[in-house]
Amino acid sequence: MVWPVPSRRSFGDRDGSGRVVVIGAGWAGMAAAWELLCAKDARGGQARLREVWVLERAPHPGGRAFSFRDRSFGLELDNGQHVLLGCCAAMVQLLTALGLGDAVRFQDLLHIPVYAGGCWADLSSVRLPGPLHLARTLVRYRHLSRMDRARLVGMVRHLTRLDFRRWDHLSFADWLALHRQSDRAVERLWDLVGVAVLNGHAERVSAALALTSFRMGVLSGWQAARLGYFTIPLGDVAQGAVQALTRRGANVGFHQAVEEIVVESGRVCGVRVRKGMFIPAEAVVAAVPHDALYRLLPSGWQGHATFSGLARLSWSPILNVYLLYDRPVFRREVAAYCGGMLQFVFNRGRLLGNPDLDGRLLSVSLSAADALRGIQGDEIVRQVDQELRQAHPREMADVRLLHAFPVWQPRATFLAAPGTWGLRPSPVSPIAGLFLAGDWTDTGWPACLEGAVRSGQAAARSLLRWRGSAPESAGQDGAAHP
Repeated sequence: MVWPVPSRRSFGDRDGSGRVVVIGAGWAGMAAAWELLCAKDARGGQARLREVWVLERAPHPGGRAFSFRDRSFGLELDNGQHVLLGCCAAMVQLLTALGLGDAVRFQDLLHIPVYAGGCWADLSSVRLPGPLHLARTLVRYRHLSRMDRARLVGMVRHLTRLDFRRWDHLSFADWLALHRQSDRAVERLWDLVGVAVLNGHAERVSAALALTSFRMGVLSGWQAARLGYFTIPLGDVAQGAVQALTRRGANVGFHQAVEEIVVESGRVCGVRVRKGMFIPAEAVVAAVPHDALYRLLPSGWQGHATFSGLARLSWSPILNVYLLYDRPVFRREVAAYCGGMLQFVFNRGRLLGNPDLDGRLLSVSLSAADALRGIQGDEIVRQVDQELRQAHPREMADVRLLHAFPVWQPRATFLAAPGTWGLRPSPVSPIAGLFLAGDWTDTGWPACLEGAVRSGQAAARSLLRWRGSAPESAGQDGAAHP
């Protein structure tokens, strides 16, 4: 059950004592709410939170990870192909706590076939500690020259010891050039993985965040490097999370657009929604995108050093293309492509466990898609289909494309450009009682679901410490800790 926002008469104390308002029902907001509810209910805890409200302006939960029903396909489709890595412990633990542990399935071992220059090679791992789990790939990856592979071995050893934050001023491309990585190595390895993880090409993203991401997700061991796929539509996952929150006691309201965070004498006193209606609150967790937070702040606070840098964070788009063929054409779960428009292709039918669509329904994920903005949808579909046929001539001989359409996410992620790490704020804001969550905050992670969940947990824990009421058991009984 999802409860509507109560009327003014049911607000209780005018100072909002014991009430926390979470703005946004994306994964950052839902993680924050769950953490607060677990602290509230923990045996012997002292949180004394009377109410946890989650206010969402959209008609659905999930934020930028949602589903929609396509009439031509007759299916619930995600707005993009979201993938986890084995290192995404906080997201997995939260899903398990919410009763949604079966919503994600991980590869036994990392295995990504890669097409480049007319031939195939594999990125794969073995069951060894990092970075030894990649030894076979480093030696056998035929898309790189022997010299590139030799330099790569030296790079891997280097990456396990570096302090990366000091390289935030430099682009990843410049850092790779300093370490003698060839253009071929950048295209067929570093950018192949980096664009998918960071949603930005090497010349546009921070070396610090790129290197941190590679170390966390690729080099730290075989379990961390595995791909994880959602086995049900993202919208169903988010709805399941909302149901778990409401069973725990949260008030969740949709179509509830917060217009302003109300601050008096340097302290939060509530939020204003729906044509000026005021909801008092003791504390607020703002789990919204960076530019939305900037608009919600009182004008006198937008120039504060913590918030002024938000205007310098920009967005990077992702384009997803769904393709339905008249017979199976794709035998793999996933494959990567270099040298053309294609980047990553997913066997959507198999991932959803639908044998009728296995190999027929494909999801093509094109990250950092700025260059595609001026191309018509029909032309994008034509190029994607043509490149697939070139890479899979035998499987796709005489096959018919029944239906296809692109799905744009113009505000998919913030762009982790050089110099932006220092712009990402901590969960504790300079306004007493206001805490910040979102994958754009200083999580140490790129923009992803894992970063969103960790940010929500960090904001909730900071709030509980601020109240002086964080019980030792707050992380138990279902709370997800990394």
